[in-house]
Amino acid sequence: MLQTIADDIWGKPCLAYHVQPSLEPETRDAFEAVQRKIAEHWPEPLHIGPKHGLHVTIYPLVPVRGSFDKAAYWQGIARQSQSLLEDLCAGHQSLELRFSRLKVTDTAIIATATEETGLIDAIRNRIVRDIPPPPGHQPIIYDLIHATLARYPTGASIPDDAVGRIESLPVSITAPVTQIRLVRETLFPCLRTDEIASIPLTTR
Repeated sequence: MLQTIADDIWGKPCLAYHVQPSLEPETRDAFEAVQRKIAEHWPEPLHIGPKHGLHVTIYPLVPVRGSFDKAAYWQGIARQSQSLLEDLCAGHQSLELRFSRLKVTDTAIIATATEETGLIDAIRNRIVRDIPPPPGHQPIIYDLIHATLARYPTGASIPDDAVGRIESLPVSITAPVTQIRLVRETLFPCLRTDEIASIPLTTR
């Protein structure tokens, strides 16, 4: 059995800053189709976000959770963060995220992807190396590229066969990425965002 954890901040105001890849409308349409399949097979209610909120987070420079002064911390790292991205993206080819499977965790249902150029890993590694983490936080070390497609409004015990049905659903989404973006999130989960900067990648 999987014990899910209720998302207690869905739809609530927040302040966070993220590095994200651009997503094309066709990618969002494909994610939405997978969301419908997930909802059909999941035995409990789900938080299914709208298309405009679907996203991939490369790195949360200022995370949603945490009680430190987020505005002040961001002001301290904003210029360095943008410069880091501009340096890594300069002349870099556009890339593709290839989503091929679903994974059910205790907090969300996600689609996982691979990326062959290494740019996402390079961005993550440079941020961990060069940007001091927020007060009271440790650097975040990622081992996945993923998009969150559903969260849980309540905690529940989910049978293994239900988890298996979701994880066996076919997924084959190739997501072209032509820009790396800095965004400010003000309504969780990315239901309201502002673009701070967009760094173009070179078209192949």
